[in-house]
Amino acid sequence: MTRKTIACLFFVACIAGLTQGCGSGGQPPTGHGSSAEQFANWPSALDNFRFHWTSDPEVPLTTGFAVPIRAYFESWYIASWTNNAEAVYPGFLRATPESDDLDGDYLGQLAWVRPLNGRPGYPTEPVTPYGFMPVHIQSVEPIDNGLRVTVCEGQYAAFLPSESAPNQMISLAANKQTGELRDPLDTVLVNRIELTQNHPRIPAGASDVDTPQEGPAPAPVGDVFGHWFITGASSSLWGPVDAKPHPDFFVTPDMRRQCQEAMPDSPETQIEMATGFKDNPPPHGQPIPGWPLAPQ
Repeated sequence: MTRKTIACLFFVACIAGLTQGCGSGGQPPTGHGSSAEQFANWPSALDNFRFHWTSDPEVPLTTGFAVPIRAYFESWYIASWTNNAEAVYPGFLRATPESDDLDGDYLGQLAWVRPLNGRPGYPTEPVTPYGFMPVHIQSVEPIDNGLRVTVCEGQYAAFLPSESAPNQMISLAANKQTGELRDPLDTVLVNRIELTQNHPRIPAGASDVDTPQEGPAPAPVGDVFGHWFITGASSSLWGPVDAKPHPDFFVTPDMRRQCQEAMPDSPETQIEMATGFKDNPPPHGQPIPGWPLAPQ
């Protein structure tokens, strides 16, 4: 397998959720007023979409390392959907490394560590998401100089207007042409994110937010990355692209199955929600746990 082929595969894995129905063929429901007018750092294109986070009981979602994990993950999708690499939460750019150049001997965890490979406008169209995305912090383990966090991403409840079925919606998890799942486990993605509190690019005066980060806002008002730095992130390839005997595409069927079972909806419900073209997306509800309305 050539490096070019690997890069293409990795690109597909990273943006699969962004291209399952791009375009304006549908006429989805609209919200009441613009979220951008009500909430800082939340674009109006995401008026009818929210993130819903959960975690194991021993992992608090509103304090500690989970706060920059949430901010990183949400920023990545917002910038990707809006096709604007700078449409990220405050502090994102100083708390992440530059993406690796895909033409060289890059590392999988740095290929798309910034959305759109860090470019102002990657060759993809902005999209308008609807519904919600359940996201679950599955596991945390210490590694040299930091933490490795496994984050489960439920794509089944996030929808885009369909190109092939006018006035209907399609789940990010489904094939955009047929509305079917290629694999029953495709309702979820597995993400690995690594971060550290020991990095030269962390500002000397940086400190973590000292109040729980929860509230009615879908996005934080200020910088919530504190003294954390993201060192790598991927949902596919980890390590050198030219590793021998082959690159490490680390996600296994068992990891996907565990993530599917960690979602708030049963696997059967996920498959039903994700399959076929829908007249309407599921209600987006409130952000969980959300962010404070003012810096705290």
